[in-house]
Amino acid sequence: RRDWMMNWQFNWFGWSFYLAIIACIFHLATAFFAGYQGMNKYLHDTFDYEKVNQEIDKRATLRDSALRNRTPPVERIDMWLEFSIAITVLILLVLAYVLRPIYRPSCLSDLRDVHVVITGGSSGIGKELAKQLLNKHQARVTILARNQKRLDECRQDLAPDNNERLLCLSVDISGAYSAVQKAIEQACQYHGNRPVSILINNAGVFFARAFDETTPEEFEQMIRINYLGAVYCTKACLPYMRQLGSGRIVLVSSQAGQLGVFGYTSYCATKFALKGFAESLQMELARDNIYVTVAYPPDTDTPGLAQENISKPIETQLINETSGMLSAEEVAQKIITSTQKGSFSCWFGINGFLLESLTSGAQPITSTLELIAQTLTIGLARMIIVGILNTFYGITKNKNLKKTK
Repeated sequence: RRDWMMNWQFNWFGWSFYLAIIACIFHLATAFFAGYQGMNKYLHDTFDYEKVNQEIDKRATLRDSALRNRTPPVERIDMWLEFSIAITVLILLVLAYVLRPIYRPSCLSDLRDVHVVITGGSSGIGKELAKQLLNKHQARVTILARNQKRLDECRQDLAPDNNERLLCLSVDISGAYSAVQKAIEQACQYHGNRPVSILINNAGVFFARAFDETTPEEFEQMIRINYLGAVYCTKACLPYMRQLGSGRIVLVSSQAGQLGVFGYTSYCATKFALKGFAESLQMELARDNIYVTVAYPPDTDTPGLAQENISKPIETQLINETSGMLSAEEVAQKIITSTQKGSFSCWFGINGFLLESLTSGAQPITSTLELIAQTLTIGLARMIIVGILNTFYGITKNKNLKKTK
């Protein structure tokens, strides 16, 4: 019953967001229509041509020539309206120029024979990314992961006929940078000296424990894999992208990289770090025609998540249940689409949109529509998120949950 109530409350916030947007649009349209009708009525009632002409005739004997040569009031009002409209249009054009997208990546519609490197691709989201890129887009894929046994199983699942488009390499991306560099060189040689066009930094580990229960060694391990692993792979692939003259770098973060959550002190820190890394990196690489995408998937139905749920604190489980779950197929498809477009952010669902609006901050934009949506919804999104946070804090402050551990 408690789980049902929390899900109902979250859904209520989500639907209230949609209803509030519709209400705002309706009220704006109503206000505009009423104002337009009122102005028309005011002008016609106040400045009636007949009344003006009668007044002119009455005063014709006194100032005949002066009055008849004057511009009628209605014409003067029309002239001011035209002038105001012209000024408004000019202001909108200036704003459109100032607030134009910072960059406009060209869409990578055809990924056939494009060399894609995926870290942590032996299972979960990474494996699904490799599957779609191989089968649907006919790309050439290199998977980097530590576990050789899992890599062999992955290759058997994805390429049972020994597909030459797939290469699986065992490498610890959190170890020495030279090992990562060597693996990328080997991958390019295997795929006919094709340089890396797309890098998807998907590898990551996860410890869901309270801060007091997380060891310093676990913090260090998570930083090395989740953050430094992405840094090492990006650094190793960049020379090939510059050689090619274009490229895409994807950093798979998490909604926990936008919102602090109970039990995620070590995990959230590494995922938040990816956004700062991405914003700085994009500013450096824009002139090289290389674009960065940060993906913020929610909980995804993977074998890894099932394993993680065993050790999760009860508070973390209850909080995660309010956000729902997506399949690896849905997440992978959205990441690929956003990568092709060159979008800076890749979010999922209504809660993902709310978090994206609130955390967009000073991040680059790739479309004016994206900027308008964030600007118009940020206030409302803040109120809804505060309501959701109250639900989360209600869970974490429940002392009875601590006793049940």
